[in-house]
Amino acid sequence: MLLTDFEYLNDTNSAFKRKVALKIKTLRKQNQVTQEKFFNETHINIARLESGIIDIRLETLRKICYYFNVSLAGFFQEI
Repeated sequence: MLLTDFEYLNDTNSAFKRKVALKIKTLRKQNQVTQEKFFNETHINIARLESGIIDIRLETLRKICYYFNVSLAGFFQEI
């Protein structure tokens, strides 16, 4: 079945959100940081972002990358 441009964008957008969410969760777990600790130190509800169902603002992603000492380019390298 051939997807319309709009359907294709919706499908790829959902997949992209899931990849970003998984990358955030992976960074948090690699650094052995709990969701609670992350929230207490940044006031960012990372649990909502790790769900992959909400859009993330670029500024929020920049703060997450700064917290985990990762560049934005490095964050997206494997996505």
